[in-house]
Amino acid sequence: MKRKGIALLITIALVATITALLTVSTGILDHSFKRISNKLLFIQSNVFFKDFVGILKQSTNEVNSSATLDIFLMIPISFAPESQEVSFDVSFVSDASTININQLLSTDVNLTELAERHEPIPVKVVYESYLDHILSVYSVSDKILLLAMIADSVDDDIDERVAGSEIALKNPLFSQGTIYNLQHFQQILEAYVRETVDYSVFKIPWHELIGFENESVDFNHISKEVLYHTAPELQDNIALYTTERIEVYDSLDTVPVEESTKKNFEELGITFYSPNVRGTMRVVSGDKTMEMAFSYNLKTKEVSHIEVTN
Repeated sequence: MKRKGIALLITIALVATITALLTVSTGILDHSFKRISNKLLFIQSNVFFKDFVGILKQSTNEVNSSATLDIFLMIPISFAPESQEVSFDVSFVSDASTININQLLSTDVNLTELAERHEPIPVKVVYESYLDHILSVYSVSDKILLLAMIADSVDDDIDERVAGSEIALKNPLFSQGTIYNLQHFQQILEAYVRETVDYSVFKIPWHELIGFENESVDFNHISKEVLYHTAPELQDNIALYTTERIEVYDSLDTVPVEESTKKNFEELGITFYSPNVRGTMRVVSGDKTMEMAFSYNLKTKEVSHIEVTN
């Protein structure tokens, strides 16, 4: 069967699956709110969230490729049962659109030999180039220091790469070895500003540039900021691969770029399917709104990092 025919069958199957999810979930939503109609919105949202995740686990087995993931992320999921004064919607985005800053350090080294020579774990060349380009574009005054502070926060020793780069020496409460989230990364930026009085780092859209858990970057969902700083030679065509992308790429061979760019992507660990997605469930009841953001792995079916706002 030709590739387009296979893609069509996958699309039909996935749409059918999502349609079934919507149908079943409408009944679950109505049942959930009948059970707790007199309780707070928070409780209502948590009951439905649990039910929705259960359905999600049963209904997304076919979302296992770049093509099916693309379809899944585009399908709107919303409900407004007539019997209840409540509505909600759920949306998903790829959680693999940025560079994982925790993968900054080289893994192709002998840690014992480095320790004996009292040398730090080197930064991967491709990551150093990526960060250097970002810091240059935003006119950061001391690129060497900031890069060293980030690297010293990712490694778990307290040996300074350059003077002032080891935050833990001045702040014993600073957690290092892994940068957990953007708030944690913000502590590094604040420490850098205290050393340099250079506030330019706060102008950088870090949330579009770095992640903290994704194993790889999904090229089909890469942020335009990441693509620009990893492949500045594509700056005139950034939108064609990001905000205006039509094609779904399934390998480096299918991406129409120069071989040198492909090599750079390969070194960065660019992939074409990542099961990690980020969901947001928004529940509205009268004049009250509650949002629950969560990470979901389509392969392992695990839910993590739930954040609630209202």
